[in-house]
Amino acid sequence: RAIVTAAMDLIAKRGVDGATTAEIARRAGVTEKTLFRYFPSKKDLVRRVLLPPMLSGGLTRHWDELNELLRTPSADFKAWYTLFTTRRLAAAARNPQFGAAFLLELASNAELRDGAEPVWRERVWGPMRDSLRTMQREGKVRADVDIDSLARVIACMNLGYFLIRHALKPGPAWNDEHEIGQMADLLMHGAGAR
Repeated sequence: RAIVTAAMDLIAKRGVDGATTAEIARRAGVTEKTLFRYFPSKKDLVRRVLLPPMLSGGLTRHWDELNELLRTPSADFKAWYTLFTTRRLAAAARNPQFGAAFLLELASNAELRDGAEPVWRERVWGPMRDSLRTMQREGKVRADVDIDSLARVIACMNLGYFLIRHALKPGPAWNDEHEIGQMADLLMHGAGAR
């Protein structure tokens, strides 16, 4: 547990490449030899550190909330998207450095991607598509919209927003509520002149 905690802290602060096994071991109060007894390679340690937050994070509760919202007659796509995005970004913002490190590592680590992909499909992609299909059946999403394309657009917008907001940090004057509302409005009405 001490090794995982130390690794989590260092990876969040310095990224995977900047968190050396020597420093992780020192912070955990063990030798590198002990670290490698529990984790045969740094990749094994990285996988152990980065995947569990994705497995937890209250995703079941998150989807229960969204599905409950869909049962409300007045709920529309904008209300669903706003709640979906607000909750996901709030979860990611609890440790933004860790989230950014996870996304950056995901881009370059095929083994981590292989482990994360089925979890993401089951816990995020599948439930999101199910919610969108429900809204489409109820007339809250246009009948001619391809649900997979809509889900990809939502995922891209949210991941992009998180990365710009927390990894690139273009400025301190962010108003998440306003930005999420603008993204929802763009999804609802597009950006073209009417």
